[in-house]
Amino acid sequence: MGQKTINSGPVLKDKLAFFLASAIGMSFLIFPVHNGEYITIPMGILTDALTAFIGDIVKYVALALCMASALLTTYFQWFDRAPRSDLIVRLFRPGHSWTLIRILGAVFCVSLVYHIGPEWIWGESTGGVVVNDLFPPMLVTIGIACCVLPFLTEFGLMEFIGTYCERYFKRLFKIPGRSAVDAVASWLGGSAVGVVVTSNQYEQGHYTAREAAIIASNFSIVSIAFCYVITDVLNIQQYFFSFYAVLTLSGILCAMILPRIPPLSTKSNEYLTQLSHPDRDDAHLSVHNRALQRAYVRAKSAPGPTNIARSIGINISDIWLGMVPACAFMATAFLAMAEYTDFFKTIAIPVMALLSLLQVESADVAGVSVVIGFADNFLPALIAADIESEATRFVIAVVSVGQLIFLSEVGILLLQSAIPLKILDLLLIYILRTIVILPVAIIAANLLF
Repeated sequence: MGQKTINSGPVLKDKLAFFLASAIGMSFLIFPVHNGEYITIPMGILTDALTAFIGDIVKYVALALCMASALLTTYFQWFDRAPRSDLIVRLFRPGHSWTLIRILGAVFCVSLVYHIGPEWIWGESTGGVVVNDLFPPMLVTIGIACCVLPFLTEFGLMEFIGTYCERYFKRLFKIPGRSAVDAVASWLGGSAVGVVVTSNQYEQGHYTAREAAIIASNFSIVSIAFCYVITDVLNIQQYFFSFYAVLTLSGILCAMILPRIPPLSTKSNEYLTQLSHPDRDDAHLSVHNRALQRAYVRAKSAPGPTNIARSIGINISDIWLGMVPACAFMATAFLAMAEYTDFFKTIAIPVMALLSLLQVESADVAGVSVVIGFADNFLPALIAADIESEATRFVIAVVSVGQLIFLSEVGILLLQSAIPLKILDLLLIYILRTIVILPVAIIAANLLF
């Protein structure tokens, strides 16, 4: 069948579908636009515009999602055990633990929106951060990402880029070349975008469980725009390119090391869904022609507008109904622990000792910044902003972004996805990434400052 497809040649419709859809999808992520203050991308402008437009409404949208999620999940998980459609099972039967988290998320969200209950929940430095800094991008960015996603995955772009990258990605990172699209989507659109793309591809049968876990935990980095925000908060904007170069180097090292050791190396190499891929008899073609041929074949089998719209709606519902209540509960709880207890200071003692041994200035504050990143990757910058040493602030910037795993967004997305990563896996990956990145960041800071 594969030979017949190649011999018959692609038709004009398939070529146009590939080029137009890919152009639309990538333009949202890579086309540089000046918004009057700095260079950004169309997705960034659209996100900012929608966030500004909905304003304070976002917290009521989040509350409605939390209440709907808690009520419907409670009903279908605990009271209605009759056989239901795959969609109902996917949206409202997440298991007992996640049901409880959704209920707690709804309770916390009521407190956040109406300032009911103890102040440690809805205070400015806890629930206020969740409402003002996490809810808007969570709802808007993920909504837009789900709408852009089909243009990246359904019309041949991943096959095209993957053909170019497959040899290098397989050898260096033990993952398919098509995952390069995930990396680009993350670097330019945000970590949530990368996780959404990876989870979608895993559920469709394009990645094995191990490949999906490797990609999601090594390439779903925050966007370039957010990286600049981190350097701005830490007042090291003048070192942005040095910061990003060190971050990229340490990220590559992590992506080369972590897939070869537990927990990632122990994940199953089985597919979630078995796809019937067409036979490929294209070894005689040049890399460029092979990439185009595979892209055209994929574009030919792309779903129609109705199926794409349905898929977008399901993906958005699945993420919002699971992620928003989980964020309301978990992010608020972690922020409260950081603000009102010595928990993070206590567990940071070994890190403080290590940083002192490595002669990092303000090791006590820097140590807390290193460990608190597991809760949210913005917290380290807030805590370290007043450190006098530029070198230490540089180290915190690199480490906080490079750690990649943080529960307030990426962690929650991964835990509720089909990708087989549990919370202990995420914690171990977070620690391993820190171990790899920290010395690289310190060496770079010593060379720069």
